[in-house]
Amino acid sequence: MTGSPPRLPPLELCYKPDAARAQERYRAFWEGHIIDRPPINIKAPKDGAVQPRLPQILAYDFDYDAAVARFEEWASATFFGGEAMPYLWITWGPSTMAAFCGAELVMSPDTDTSWVEPFVTDLSEVEFKIPEDNFWWQSTIQFCRIAREKGQGKFLVGHLDLHSSVDLLSSIRGAENLCIDIIEHPDVVERAARAADTLYKPIYDAVYELAGMKERGSITWLELWSDGRTHVPSCDFAYMISTEHFRRFVLPSIEYEVSCLDHAVYHLDGVGQIPHLDDLLAIPRLHGIQWVPGAGQPGMPAWIDLLKRIQSAGKSVHIGVYPDELKVVHPELDPEKVYYQVWGCQSESEARKLIDWLEANT
Repeated sequence: MTGSPPRLPPLELCYKPDAARAQERYRAFWEGHIIDRPPINIKAPKDGAVQPRLPQILAYDFDYDAAVARFEEWASATFFGGEAMPYLWITWGPSTMAAFCGAELVMSPDTDTSWVEPFVTDLSEVEFKIPEDNFWWQSTIQFCRIAREKGQGKFLVGHLDLHSSVDLLSSIRGAENLCIDIIEHPDVVERAARAADTLYKPIYDAVYELAGMKERGSITWLELWSDGRTHVPSCDFAYMISTEHFRRFVLPSIEYEVSCLDHAVYHLDGVGQIPHLDDLLAIPRLHGIQWVPGAGQPGMPAWIDLLKRIQSAGKSVHIGVYPDELKVVHPELDPEKVYYQVWGCQSESEARKLIDWLEANT
């Protein structure tokens, strides 16, 4: 896609009275400038409210009305500060696309996780096609329709977690087996990856329509809102492969996904993906990088040089910080190329003060 998507009318959401103002700041972010400060996303309990826990997999029991009720109970007690948008995330976990392709998906409500068991023995025999009667696809359709209807004037509906292409191959084949295939049968893996790519746009477009994103804009688990199509290209499997293999098997998929979207930010997860950063920064229409250091790594202030490297390449950074970390990293970064996701605010009052600080110090 080329050019900016058409601007949608101002959003009216009861859980986010200033949604229209947030829309303007998102547009500025995508255009590479700011209105008065960088976008900041803070969710905190409303003053005097008790905020219930919100599971990621809301419809673990396939009771979609109850799932919406769980979300609304949480949203009614939540202050959506800055550019935080109330959105109900349609998800069955990171292996959703594998489940669409026939993998048996197991959900654990107690741990709020899901997984699939690899079931493919030969990638050359896989037909990348989603049967219309696939249980998980039909469940997605039903959940989208109900959430869209019940969310009118209240909240947005978030797009699926699309672990596509090579991550999809890793799910259905198994990561260890896929590593062996890359060495022993690279042509088979390459053909399978390109075949898997063909699923991306039809799935994206179907959910985009079903969830009402054409009328309300799109949003994903990265929580960036767009007038048009946005998503989060990613490949967790890239942590395990060389730059040579990344360029052959993964990079074409990322470039293709970016071409399907109006706005895209890559999910760079863990230090093992840093060797691939230059290849990602060279994608012209990739807007930015979400940097996640990974378990056991220091917090965001330790990665200032990496963040500046991304910004100097003309890309924005999407980073998660605690309030004290925000005050360390903000003076170091280009405010026109950063999006802050803030964790750990304990109250609406604290969140409002932090937003005021950011505006005063930009």
